This record gives sequence, C-alpha cells and structure tokens, in this order.
Amino acid sequence: MLAKTQLLLATISLSCILMLIGCNAQSGTAANSSGTAGSSAKKIALISITSDPMNNPQAVNMGLTFAGFCVDEGYDVAIFFNVKGTTLPTTSFPDDYRYLDHDPMKGQLKSLNERGVELHVCPVCMNDLKIADSEIMKEAFVTSKPKLFSKLGSDTMVFTY
Repeated sequence: MLAKTQLLLATISLSCILMLIGCNAQSGTAANSSGTAGSSAKKIALISITSDPMNNPQAVNMGLTFAGFCVDEGYDVAIFFNVKGTTLPTTSFPDDYRYLDHDPMKGQLKSLNERGVELHVCPVCMNDLKIADSEIMKEAFVTSKPKLFSKLGSDTMVFTY
C-alpha cells in the first residue's frame, strides 16, 4: 500500500512539474486573441480584490503591489473591487490607511490609475454594502458587465486577493 501511495505522489509531482514547464515555455507561434499566429496580443492582467482592506490589509496591499508589477511588465491592468474589497475605492475610506510601511492604499490606487490601471467597482457588491455611486472615488468607476468582460479573454491572467 505504501509503495502505491509513493508512486501516486511521484506521478502527481511529475505532472505538476511538467505543467509548470509547459506554462513557462515560450513559443513564437502562440495564437493571439484574434486567432492568428504571432506574439502581438496585448497581455492583460485582472486583479480581483475581494478582501476587506481593514480586516486583511496584507492581502489588499499585495493585490495593489502585484498590479504595479504587472504594469511594469507591460500588462494592460484592471483591478476589480468586489465583495468586501468594494469598500476601498470610496470617498469614506481613510486616505491615510496603510499596511505596515507601504504607501497608503488610496494613494496606491491613485498612482496605479495614473499609470493606466482601470479601477472597476462591482455594482452588485456596492448595493449589498449600501455604497452609493457618489461615494466612489474619482479615479474608479462603477463597472458594467461589458466593461469588465472586455478585460477577459483566453490570454487574461487573473489573480484574487
């Protein structure tokens, strides 16, 4: 029985390694979003922030930091604030609230927006949390399904914090 378990674990480990190698392999003939060969497709990263910034500031700060890393790497970046994360891009969220020695979260949002990051806010979550449209900070916007879905495709990288 122990030998079968070890063989199964070895097989799973090898499969994971092979998947990682395949995911990291670069191909000059990858299909872009239009289905043609080449590598000219725009890289898109969607960062979904669901965590409450007051209760889990490390997760939210990491999402904002990662969004900046994606911009640095040439990705078209959108942040989707949903569930409890919806409280961050509001005028009532404290301007000076920060995680450890990092920049204040709202300052990070403004900086990311200046760098081209779109700040989408979930209207369903806003309604659930009783957040009015007028409470959304000027750099962010109440998103719609078409606006958000325009950031989703077969090459979109999605991270959730």
